Amino acid sequence: MKLTKKLSTKQFILSHLLIFTLGLIFLSALYYILNIQYQENLKPFESGPITTAPKTLRLELQQPDNDTLSYQSSMIVSGKTSPHLDVLIYSDSQNIVLESKADGSFSTVFNLTEGVNQITVVAFDITGDQKSDTRTVYYSKEKL
Repeated sequence: MKLTKKLSTKQFILSHLLIFTLGLIFLSALYYILNIQYQENLKPFESGPITTAPKTLRLELQQPDNDTLSYQSSMIVSGKTSPHLDVLIYSDSQNIVLESKADGSFSTVFNLTEGVNQITVVAFDITGDQKSDTRTVYYSKEKL
């Protein structure tokens, strides 16, 4: 099939201007969608994180030291935190919950199992924030 109708120069230029204008409108809309519309969501944490670490909650584990070798089946776990907080002390074989004293100190006797004992101490404040510390204690029945 052969086209016999020819475009005049004026029609040719107008058709190309129309195509160019439509292309610019399309690219402008694409730029708006990708850059301007979502620009405020690019930095959601600009004012800081949504949650912050508790500033008043502290936990200082005084006993036991990390990587301690013990020949006794129990040891004292003690430390200091804020006053009257719940303190959870746990390992694979035992869980103990106690409340820190008025000065923030806590202490308990913790039973060990033979081999490696990962003892974790977690302090919870009234808002539900927590702070934890883990110590590794090795217990052997026989002295080396």
